[in-house]
Amino acid sequence: MLRVYEGYERRKLSSGRIDFEDMLSLAVQLFDEYPAAVAQVRERFHAFTVDEFQDVNPLQAALLDRWLGERDDVCVVGDDYQTIYTFTGASPSHLLAFPERFPNATVVRLEENYRSTPQILDVANKLANRLGGFRKTLRATRPEGPEAVARGADDEQAEIAAVVKAVRDLHAGEHVPLEEMAVIYRINARSEPFERAFAEAGIPYQVRDGAFLRRPGPRAVVQRLRRETRSVAEAVTRLTDALGFDPEARPDSDEEVTRQSDLGRMRALASEFEGDQPDADIAAFLAELARRFSVELSGRGVNLLTFHRAKGLEFDAVFLPRLLDGELPFRSGRVKADPDDERRLLYVGITRARRFLFLTWPSDGKAKPSAYLDEIELGPPAGRSVTKPSSLPVRVGRGGQLFDRLKDWRRKRARADGVPPYVVFHDTTLAEIAEQRPGDWADLAAISGVGPAKLERYADEVLAILGAN
Repeated sequence: MLRVYEGYERRKLSSGRIDFEDMLSLAVQLFDEYPAAVAQVRERFHAFTVDEFQDVNPLQAALLDRWLGERDDVCVVGDDYQTIYTFTGASPSHLLAFPERFPNATVVRLEENYRSTPQILDVANKLANRLGGFRKTLRATRPEGPEAVARGADDEQAEIAAVVKAVRDLHAGEHVPLEEMAVIYRINARSEPFERAFAEAGIPYQVRDGAFLRRPGPRAVVQRLRRETRSVAEAVTRLTDALGFDPEARPDSDEEVTRQSDLGRMRALASEFEGDQPDADIAAFLAELARRFSVELSGRGVNLLTFHRAKGLEFDAVFLPRLLDGELPFRSGRVKADPDDERRLLYVGITRARRFLFLTWPSDGKAKPSAYLDEIELGPPAGRSVTKPSSLPVRVGRGGQLFDRLKDWRRKRARADGVPPYVVFHDTTLAEIAEQRPGDWADLAAISGVGPAKLERYADEVLAILGAN
């Protein structure tokens, strides 16, 4: 890597070119060596505003320091919970240390959330308890919605089928536009099974960067296949071998994990195609690939994208599949991703959802569900078997006027107390109260989720609601 980097620097120098980092470092060098240059900037620009300050890297922070000089006329906006670009040198430390760098700074916590329902923010706030940094509790301004769904599936295919069915149900039953739904995954390699499943189901989809046939491995195979005369499976095997496919490889980067997975997937597709159509030629195989993945070409439909690509976006419904240990937090070969960074990725994924949130994982194989599911109290209980339905319910929770009145009371009480609704009572507790209709303190205390402190604080109000029905 050192030789590659040095060669890159020599090539830039010999060709008289610079890259984006050079623009920053040369600007810093200019201002350090020529005071008149930075004086012109400070004379012209009297105040600065920096957005997404949690993603500032050392070079950018150094440039801002030169522009400011001894002044403190600066406003920054950022969320340390969403620092997910540390691999580019970003660090939340610049945001967290801002009050120390500028002692007269006013810190305004933006905790009112205009995107997500209270149920989704309940999940996000539980995870936020583990994120450190500036403590923030998101408060919903939207009305109540369905609870988040967390379900295991029998295997990867069952999980994908459940997601496809839930997309159909949301679109048909809840009138959610396909463009307002997103499947968010950790690495690009995970898009292909969903591309394939949506195409076979006739559901339009769009891949936000990194569609299967446009990624390096499959693209290289397709380009070379056009010149092949061998049988489909033989040609694909030879080409993937030439491109470095190694089924035993344990790559040290997610990009190489994706490439190896894609090359293996191309082999599987070729073998499957040849098994179904033994006499078909390579032209027919290329046509079949185009057919299977052609739905994406419309640029409309369900969004498929990575956690990193999803930042800054929002959707009515969000699916977060493959929440497994080794996938989130990501682990491959000798590389283990920083668990704090990965936890922030999940936080970003959760907070993309406006109304519907589905967290899923396949239960076959050796991988366990992600430990982050335990942190947000949505994972399978330790040591207990988990029901693995073949589909995901679109609506969860209980209906009924009494349940709705209890939820309305909880919302008002939570707002008055300045706490998230789940701190008062979870939906499951309210549903059981609505079903059991306790008549006194003793009956209420027998319901799961009603401890002594909550009994003392809320019993009379809850019993009054029940007595009025």
